[in-house]
Amino acid sequence: MNAISAGPIKTLAASGISGFTSILQQYRDRAPLRRTVDTAEVADAAMFLLGPAGRAVTAEVLMVDAGFHAMGM
Repeated sequence: MNAISAGPIKTLAASGISGFTSILQQYRDRAPLRRTVDTAEVADAAMFLLGPAGRAVTAEVLMVDAGFHAMGM
């Protein structure tokens, strides 16, 4: 079993979270790629894990957060 840990994603549901725009900006400011990710990028990661290219990957958490996790925050 694998998992995907995505950063904050601008969705309709996220619009109901107070201060979500500020959270997105913090990620943009601190992530090495200087942006957030979108749903298509998370879907691409899932397709990798589910497809033949990911057949030997197991017990991993794939970080899809524009590198934010690597900043040690």
